[in-house]
Amino acid sequence: MYQDNVYFCIPIVYLYMSTKIDRHNQIKKIIRNNKMAGQEELLESLRKEGFELTQATLSRDLKEMRVSKLADPVKGSVFVLHEQLKQNNQQATIPLIPVNSVISVVFSYHLCVVRTFPSFASTVANYIDSSQLAEIAGTVAGDDTILVIPREGYTQKEILKALGSVIPEIETRLD
Repeated sequence: MYQDNVYFCIPIVYLYMSTKIDRHNQIKKIIRNNKMAGQEELLESLRKEGFELTQATLSRDLKEMRVSKLADPVKGSVFVLHEQLKQNNQQATIPLIPVNSVISVVFSYHLCVVRTFPSFASTVANYIDSSQLAEIAGTVAGDDTILVIPREGYTQKEILKALGSVIPEIETRLD
């Protein structure tokens, strides 16, 4: 009897994973093809495609998929996939996302604090991290603040120059 229950559970787990994978694929498709300003709009699009989920599930999916938000002149901000940020970073023209999102930069000893508009810190931090700058060990982002952690041996000027290579004009926002 115990073995029957074990065999019965396996298809349920597979069904859940299959649904999750399908849902993630649909989220990617929607974000690539549409400018989605908020979770409510994205949730409605998913429901139209036959996916039933809660806002909490969508929020977890977006975090797991490393979906960020970018500045948009029409909608204010829109969702973007992590791989889209990486693709944009490899192109010759740097997108205006980080440039338009950064308010100020200040140093405290060897640490760098970058202030952004609300809700944009994770996107800018993700952009910095995906650039894989030799001078930057990593970033930690809140809602509107990024802590940039430099590698040992680099000066503030070198850190600012490195950030300027991926976020043009960041030097003009030095506090």
